[in-house]
Amino acid sequence: MSQTAPPKDGPPKPRRVDASMSLLNNLMAHPLDEGYAVAARTRPKQDGRPAKTRHRVMLVVALLVLGFLLAVAASQNYRSAPEAEKQRKELITRINQADTQLNGLRTRQSQLADEVRRLQASGLSNTSSGAVLQQQLDALELQTGAISATGPGIKAVIDDAKDADKEGRLLDVDLQQLVNGLWTSGAEAISVNGHRLTSMTAIRGAGSAITVDYSSLTPPYTVLAIGDTTTMPARFSQSSGGQWVQYLVSNFDVRMTITTEDSLLVPADATIALRYAKVSGPR
Repeated sequence: MSQTAPPKDGPPKPRRVDASMSLLNNLMAHPLDEGYAVAARTRPKQDGRPAKTRHRVMLVVALLVLGFLLAVAASQNYRSAPEAEKQRKELITRINQADTQLNGLRTRQSQLADEVRRLQASGLSNTSSGAVLQQQLDALELQTGAISATGPGIKAVIDDAKDADKEGRLLDVDLQQLVNGLWTSGAEAISVNGHRLTSMTAIRGAGSAITVDYSSLTPPYTVLAIGDTTTMPARFSQSSGGQWVQYLVSNFDVRMTITTEDSLLVPADATIALRYAKVSGPR
């Protein structure tokens, strides 16, 4: 029996289990690209001293530039400070002059309005119907604040806390509550620091100031209220406005004094003007 000779190349070699993973094997065997290794071998050895020196030089230069910029900014602020203060003082002067001029114009307006009323009363007093009409006009002008009012009433002086912080400073809403409490207590005419309050008067806040009828006021605030002194104090203390102010006094050290006066003068509202008139009855 003849035997078949084995192939000249010998028996087939067994196949590697990871033959299909040649790419992964290559990455495991050579994790670092050869280019990095070549660059590392060709880099001169300097013990890191030149790099540290460069960093220090850059830091010094940056600090010098920063110092120069700060010096320039400080110099500009120093030179502009006197000019800014000068402009501020000029603005304050202009505001004070405008306020003085406005007060003068209001005083002149009140004088002219009083003259017109005297002439009007002189003309209406010639007839009985004119006298009746004048009485009606006087009553209406008193209610609207067009003429001044005198009589007994309450004088309330309210001020910020002695060490006024943000919570101890009076706000426009506090003055509104005080005034509303006096109205509900039976006040017939009210003024705040000489400004008559009418149905068209606004009490508002403007920054840290309180404006009444668009005029800025400074504390303390003097509130005059003409009315029946036998009932107004008790009714005011029981009103929501009175309780509001008492809460401020008890918790935030707001200062307030209330006294009854035999005679008070509440001035007229200089800004009141007749807008329209209506004739009633047969013509």
